[in-house]
Amino acid sequence: MVKGPANTERLRVQDSGEVRVPSLSGTANTNANVLCFDGPTGRLGQCAPGVTTGATGATGATGATGPAGLTGATGATGPAGATGATGSAGPTGATGSAGATGATGPAGTPGAQGTAGLTGATGATGSVGPAGATGATGPQGPAGSNAITVNIRQANATGSADSCAVTSCCNAGEKVIGGGYEGASGVGGIDADGVYVAANRPVEGGACAVGVQGWSVRLLNSYRAPALTTACNAYAICTQ
Repeated sequence: MVKGPANTERLRVQDSGEVRVPSLSGTANTNANVLCFDGPTGRLGQCAPGVTTGATGATGATGATGPAGLTGATGATGPAGATGATGSAGPTGATGSAGATGATGPAGTPGAQGTAGLTGATGATGSVGPAGATGATGPQGPAGSNAITVNIRQANATGSADSCAVTSCCNAGEKVIGGGYEGASGVGGIDADGVYVAANRPVEGGACAVGVQGWSVRLLNSYRAPALTTACNAYAICTQ
């Protein structure tokens, strides 16, 4: 142990050979000066250059970007160049002289008026032929009758499960003035008349004799069941 004035401990050597400097305890370690020893003699002193240089540490994080520097002053504006001289204007061309106005031609002489055409002669009036002789009076016809005879002619038919057609003919010489029909579907109860009218009109010839008029009817069954039979009647209203 080595002591200084006032019995202050300056240096201590431990039994293990470890050397301590008590006065350095609590002093900040700046590593500004490093102490080394000489191996053969054990002398203490400054380390040789480069002895205490350790391995290169990892690159530290990039520091924040510093503020932008002030903008420099704007340089002085250079002098303006001289304006070039304006060229002289060319001379104005002379205006051409106006042409002379032509003389007005003399007015033409009016032509002479033509003579009016002659009026044509009126044609002669034709003579009236002699009147014809009055014909003899014909015999008086028979007195008319106000009585009208109307007859209703009926025809019946039985068709299929689908439809039924029949024509009622007037007698020869009679005219048909109207007609009607009646049909049955073959179903009982209130559905017995369930048919559609496909035709209901006057006819001439066809099912009747040539030139004879009548009334034709064609009915369609609403149910169309195989077990059903469609029936139809036609009525012709005939008169002389």
